[in-house]
Amino acid sequence: MATTAAPGRWTRLTVPGRVDGRMLLGVALVAVSVIGGLLFWGSARETVPVLVAARELPAGHVIQRDDLSVARLKTDGALASLTISESELDAVVGSTLGNAVHAGELVVKPDLATGIVIGPKDVAITIPVEADAVYPGLRRGDSVAVLATPAEAEGLTVTVLDRAVVYDVSLEHGRIAIGRDSGSSEDRGLTNVTLIVPRVEAERVTQATVKWTVTLALLSSEDSGVSESER
Repeated sequence: MATTAAPGRWTRLTVPGRVDGRMLLGVALVAVSVIGGLLFWGSARETVPVLVAARELPAGHVIQRDDLSVARLKTDGALASLTISESELDAVVGSTLGNAVHAGELVVKPDLATGIVIGPKDVAITIPVEADAVYPGLRRGDSVAVLATPAEAEGLTVTVLDRAVVYDVSLEHGRIAIGRDSGSSEDRGLTNVTLIVPRVEAERVTQATVKWTVTLALLSSEDSGVSESER
């Protein structure tokens, strides 16, 4: 019996001669878009630990460690140059605030005082003194004791205030005479010495300034008087 073999089937695979350039460009654009999106969202989630106020902090307050807390914040541009990072905490403790900072607010570098600050419990009182009677080296930031001599009790001098900080010294330069013998006292001009004193002592210091002869005794760092300026 004869058998007839069926002819075998051959499948021809067609390989494209060239790849569509537009398809490749589309794939590349999609890949770039995906990668760019991942990078963007990754950077958007990057935050840094910065210092914020843990409570209400008034101007003139000396910062303590427990006054501050840490919050994570994304900073860029101008904000990045103003914020204070957690790593700077030790350097900030002991600084004086020039501005009030509310609880939860960022503590930024401009909030830190660079000079003398009148605290919330202090006032500034200006005392006029004879220009040629002022210690010539008296300057902003010096500490003085406020002494007073009542006119009706000659020889009796009392301490009105143990310590006050000189906030400012202003001079009428055009009217200064050299030495006490150079003309009358009216020609010597005045110097206004502004002191930072506790608010509770303001009335007593003011009364002494108006009624009595006031002497400002310049204090050294050890609180010993080394010079005087007399009204």
